[in-house]
Amino acid sequence: MKESNELTIELIIVFSCFLLVMGSSFFLLFSKYHKSLKLKQKEALNNLIVGQDNERERISRDLHDEMKPDLASLIHKIDEINSKEPNILEVKKQAKLTIKKIIQDIRRISHDLAPLILTKFGLSNSIQELIDTYKGKIKIEFTSNCEGKVFNDKTEAHLYKIIKELISNTKTHSQANLISIVLLYNFQKHELELAYSDNGIGFKKKDQKTSGIGLKNIVTRVGLMNGTIKIDGNKGFKAKIAVNTD
Repeated sequence: MKESNELTIELIIVFSCFLLVMGSSFFLLFSKYHKSLKLKQKEALNNLIVGQDNERERISRDLHDEMKPDLASLIHKIDEINSKEPNILEVKKQAKLTIKKIIQDIRRISHDLAPLILTKFGLSNSIQELIDTYKGKIKIEFTSNCEGKVFNDKTEAHLYKIIKELISNTKTHSQANLISIVLLYNFQKHELELAYSDNGIGFKKKDQKTSGIGLKNIVTRVGLMNGTIKIDGNKGFKAKIAVNTD
């Protein structure tokens, strides 16, 4: 009887150890699969966003490099029309004004699709040009120590689009009249730090997840840079983003 009880205990111990090993193995396999799945999802999302950005850049380049010169040459063609008749002169004047407006619209659309200045003059100057388009609409204070400093294309493109999205959200939803943007490079941490804030109505914490696709896109872009983001909707909107540039 005693031997039978000992055998039963040994079997229970062996079976428990077996279950423990199987459970541990299953957990490790599941964790590995989950991590692999997340990496694939992130890669797919990155490819989607990069693909969209590349297509916007292509369209922007076509508008900027092909249509603008053609329209500019059309103005010169109009100037070649020799006539002193008042009606003809007025038509020439209005035609040139219309073409110049179209050129301005193409420049704005091209800039909205992809900032060509980003590849030429860097992130800080591109942000300043973006801010200039909002003159007379909302006051934007911009501080940066990144003038002349060039970062990798992905980081610059994502941060530029994040700032553009933040300004758009403020302009559309916040009822703010002042925006503050601080872009600093931390030389010790090798990090780009972006601090964005407005003096609008903000939002409640419970509404953060449903505050619009724009904010979700911002969070997604930060994730694709392996950065961190903190958002606060109390007494205006505030966002702090840090991205390692190594």
